[in-house]
Amino acid sequence: MSKNNNQENYVTLKIPKGLADEIDRLIKAGTLGYRSRAEMVNDFIRRGIEQINQNNSTKNSPSHKSAKE
Repeated sequence: MSKNNNQENYVTLKIPKGLADEIDRLIKAGTLGYRSRAEMVNDFIRRGIEQINQNNSTKNSPSHKSAKE
């Protein structure tokens, strides 16, 4: 796979410097096991999306709808 094709699978996001500094501090502390900003942010975003999807599926489940009615 060429470098150009690999770059097409990614996008760049901007975050506030203070947030980047906090991420760097957590990575440097080593308690969470992340080795880079990208690794940590990818994992946090993935977990956040999973949680949102789980919450949405729970809200749309028949048992949740009948409890509201």
